[in-house]
Amino acid sequence: MCRFFTIWMCTSLLHLILCIVCAFGLYETAPPHIIVFMADDLGWNDVGFHGSNQIPTPNIDALGYNGIILNRHYVLPSSTPSRIAFFTGLYPIRLGMRMQGEGIRGGEPRGLPLNIKILPEYLRGLGYTTKLIGKWHMGYHTPQYTPLHRGFDTFLGFYNSHISYYDYRYSNKNMSGYDMHRGDDPAHGFNREYATDLFTDEAIRIIENHEVPRPLYLQLSHLAVHGPLEQPIDEYNDRETIQIREPNRRKYAKMVSKLDKSVGAIVHALGEKGMLRDSLILFLTDNGAPSIGRCGNYGSNYPLRGTKYTLHEGGVRGVAALWSSRLQKAARVSNELVHITDWLPTLYSAAGGDLKDLGEIDGIDQWRVLSEGYGRGREKLLLNINEVSKTEGAIYSRFKLLRGENGFYDGYYGDSGRTLETPPYTEVVLNSTVSQSITYHLGGPVTQPSTMLQLRRDGTVQCDTNLTYSDKRLLTSCNVTECLFDIVNDPCETKNVAEVYVRIAKDLDRYLEYYGHILERQMITRVDWFADPRMRNDTWEPWINSGAVIYVSNAADMLGNLIYYIHISIIFVSILLNNYI
Repeated sequence: MCRFFTIWMCTSLLHLILCIVCAFGLYETAPPHIIVFMADDLGWNDVGFHGSNQIPTPNIDALGYNGIILNRHYVLPSSTPSRIAFFTGLYPIRLGMRMQGEGIRGGEPRGLPLNIKILPEYLRGLGYTTKLIGKWHMGYHTPQYTPLHRGFDTFLGFYNSHISYYDYRYSNKNMSGYDMHRGDDPAHGFNREYATDLFTDEAIRIIENHEVPRPLYLQLSHLAVHGPLEQPIDEYNDRETIQIREPNRRKYAKMVSKLDKSVGAIVHALGEKGMLRDSLILFLTDNGAPSIGRCGNYGSNYPLRGTKYTLHEGGVRGVAALWSSRLQKAARVSNELVHITDWLPTLYSAAGGDLKDLGEIDGIDQWRVLSEGYGRGREKLLLNINEVSKTEGAIYSRFKLLRGENGFYDGYYGDSGRTLETPPYTEVVLNSTVSQSITYHLGGPVTQPSTMLQLRRDGTVQCDTNLTYSDKRLLTSCNVTECLFDIVNDPCETKNVAEVYVRIAKDLDRYLEYYGHILERQMITRVDWFADPRMRNDTWEPWINSGAVIYVSNAADMLGNLIYYIHISIIFVSILLNNYI
């Protein structure tokens, strides 16, 4: 009897301890599979959960409605700086090599400094297998700068800012060549498969062949929806976008729709493999749409001001949504400030990593704030300081300070997408592949239609109805004087309130001044003609031997450039002598 009582007491006590551990989140679960979709140049108004009826994005919308729509998610104004910030958790102004400025052009001998550890390298230390598909755009002048040497186990994709969707070519100035790689080698032999489909198929193969007990980090950095405007050949896709009259906008819509189908197909594959329940899925864009001008893709940031390349909301307030069955408080719109630098510590924390491993970074861990819906996130963030274009900006709470302008990119562009008739919106979302996968594989209901509609209203930016869209083109430039905007009450940046909130403006002035002292100034790097693909079987590849030149900071740039030009001069003279002899 005493023995039975002792056993009963022990098992009851163990049960109580387990209950307490689970209740306080102290039970150590297996690290989640982390799946990142990074779209390229996607506009704020080009997904349904921000209120547009124009382009159906039911799979992306379903991720947001069943997870968290991040309504104040900030990125950098162009591709390379955003990707640098995502992978490093650092503001690009710290890194030298013009990382806060223009994206890396094909043939430029620069890249993310090799002494900076990035996200896949940290995750490898936690036992993850790491896969990258799609765009790299962080340097490739020597092999050391390419994905397999920066923490990724496998890579299928392209090195430059973009390629054509069917023949995978990139052109810069008078140089043009093939840019598709598997691992370190050119990936020839694809039969003109549309790039979005090619990358989706590769992701599905990785998931199908993955050993489930090991955590997977899979990043699909899509070419879509960066220019050139090359639509997929898909009859059903044509019917979805037939109501859009502007032909280029209609092409773009088909590209977005194909991107949305990619999200659905990969979520379905995760479910079929039994990985969905233990996955964390992040969808984001690297910057706003370039509605006009250079690399214009006819995307829409409506009603936000500005496009890609600017620090106005249309350039840096990026589409983002987070989904995981591990989120304790889901089906909501978050208005917390989130910056793209936050994903390194946030994903590392969600994976069970010790944040001390990351050292001093600018990003902060937002996992508990996002998962539980309460706690302290961030109050301030630096948008960027570009001393070459003379633009800079920062945010404190609901206020944003800007200095400088980017010309006509700072106006208002893009279709409102609010006028088209569509099928019952919630029915389309409920029938999406993502919604069906969540229902079937997780065994629970998805967010219901009434809640979806409320979340959509909460995720839609509303501006002053007394101003028409064309009227707003007449706004005062921030070139003459600095602009302070109340981006909560005036998200379309129509009124400069610097003279009303003088103290806030001065605080942000000091904040920018502080980072101005940290900034590593940009040095001019020119396209190297020795990178010409014609010298390497018509293919963009690393053209400098490993160790020939390694850039670590701007302090080394001048010496590095000198060594580099001596190096290529020797090669050039050698070629001339060989030809002469």
